[in-house]
Amino acid sequence: MKKNIALIIPSLAAGGAEKVIVLLANTLCVNYQIILIVLYKTETFYIIEKEVEVIYIKSKYTPSMGMFQALSSNVSYLVNIIRVLKTNSIDLVISFTTVTNFLSFISCKFLSIPIIISERKNPLLNKLNIYWQFLEKITNKYSDILVVQSEMIRNVYKKFVAKKKIEVIPNPVDIKMKSFLQDYNCSQRENIILTVGRLDANKNQKMLIEAFANLNVKDWRLVIVGDGILKEEYMILTKSLGIEHMVDFVGNVQNVWDYYNQAKIFAFTSNSEGFPNALLEAMSFGLPCVSTDCPSGPSEIILNNENGYLIEVGNIKQLEDRLSILMCNPDICYKFSENAIISTEKFSIAEVKKLWEAQIKKML
Repeated sequence: MKKNIALIIPSLAAGGAEKVIVLLANTLCVNYQIILIVLYKTETFYIIEKEVEVIYIKSKYTPSMGMFQALSSNVSYLVNIIRVLKTNSIDLVISFTTVTNFLSFISCKFLSIPIIISERKNPLLNKLNIYWQFLEKITNKYSDILVVQSEMIRNVYKKFVAKKKIEVIPNPVDIKMKSFLQDYNCSQRENIILTVGRLDANKNQKMLIEAFANLNVKDWRLVIVGDGILKEEYMILTKSLGIEHMVDFVGNVQNVWDYYNQAKIFAFTSNSEGFPNALLEAMSFGLPCVSTDCPSGPSEIILNNENGYLIEVGNIKQLEDRLSILMCNPDICYKFSENAIISTEKFSIAEVKKLWEAQIKKML
């Protein structure tokens, strides 16, 4: 008889944590009975296997107006999570993201259920208020296992969490996405520099837009896949730089693989990351990549000058230089493409599943 595992996350909107938990649910449902508990309902961006049961705690997200309302809302979530876990005889909980981790942790302690929590942020750069910093430390310290995405993040958390309880499990590459992989042929690709990610200050697409304008190339396009609060600002920026006809704002898409198969170069300009999904996907598709060496993740995927370029965070001149090299040197593109595919094989869903199952078996 299959064990019952609950995976818990705030929403299923477009995002890195959401994508990973859906991939995890879809692959674990072969061996376990998986229930995906979602705190509030949004448009579901990712395809969920029919074997995975999805339970929404609330029909929509309601922002809290003040501390009392926030407390009331979290108590409501807590009561309902406990109810769902108990009703479904859950044997193990896996929780993603800070607030959800705390609610799941309290629920599991109340019901004596083992719990694996996963922090998806960079703790050095994503600061919480004092209240949540305290609750996060309690949650991370007393949960059964804490999963993080990189060695750098492990080193941060081991200051107050027992080292033996912290496991590094990177994000996986979706095997279904890889089924759309096309060979990288520089002569047949369009002159496109591609970036994928949420449009916000931390992802820093502004640097890429300005670098692209400075390159002053007439026969290239910049394609930006993703959405976010700075989209309109960035569109205005392209107009002020006189390149609006050369920059495509695509928005969020399901078929991101079409863009990976179309472009010649991938650029990633984040100031910080938990673990860069889009960069990993681009490299798994054999795209020559230029990425900021931000904390954390890129340096654990890219070996500089071997399977891509790493540049300093915020260094627009380095970005322009590395893009120019790739635009003018097909041989380097081919080298990076071949090495990138080989180096990302360890991030396949099959390999990452083994790492998760090793932790699950400890708890069941």
